[in-house]
Amino acid sequence: MARPDGRIEPGQPLRGAISARAWNRAQDAADVVLGAYAGTEGVQGSPVLKPYTWCYCQATVTVPQWGILAITGVSTTSYKEMPVLTGGTPTDTTTAWCVAVEPIAGGKIGRVAVGGAVLCKIEVSSAGDKFAACKASSAELKSGSKGEGLILWNESGTGSGKWAIIRLASSSAESGGGAVLRGTFTGALPKGSYASVTNVTGFEPGTPVPAMNYFANITGTGTKNCALTMVGDEYILIAVEC
Repeated sequence: MARPDGRIEPGQPLRGAISARAWNRAQDAADVVLGAYAGTEGVQGSPVLKPYTWCYCQATVTVPQWGILAITGVSTTSYKEMPVLTGGTPTDTTTAWCVAVEPIAGGKIGRVAVGGAVLCKIEVSSAGDKFAACKASSAELKSGSKGEGLILWNESGTGSGKWAIIRLASSSAESGGGAVLRGTFTGALPKGSYASVTNVTGFEPGTPVPAMNYFANITGTGTKNCALTMVGDEYILIAVEC
């Protein structure tokens, strides 16, 4: 009689004795040792945590290691235990994306990072940018004042092809939306106009951040403390020092 845990008894013939469940468990164990499960990597027989969470993705285009794919759906070859995403070339408006942790040929399945910290290239617009978002390219992301990725580190300078460590955001606040930031601006500000806010939390000192005043005319001179937040695709003022 087969044991409920899938193991066999001493002397029992191997042929026909191993259930699908037992075989799959053995494969799962091998995957852990060899680093084929999310969050682990086989090093001298011991699992080591990776800095990112990955899953499989079937790419419609060829993408290099550390390249970017827009998440377009789920493959029909998905399994309940390990979903397989589908991915294509990102656009400027792509918000669901992943980073290939190995080269993936068009039409093939490979591993992509969907969370955690991962290496990739970015186009740096400003040295003060803290976030990364998609552009119309599978080669790199673009930096900015908002985005789904938080820039932990990047090579110095501006322009394309800069290596960076990106943390894939898990909340709107991390991606520059929903967080309440503090800054300052100078002078009067009519209702319906933009303030050039500087000294904003998380931005390079002196970097101007345009924030819309939707609520009331602000009079007076001098520097005023203010609070701002991202709503939709723009920053708005939500509090100003009297």
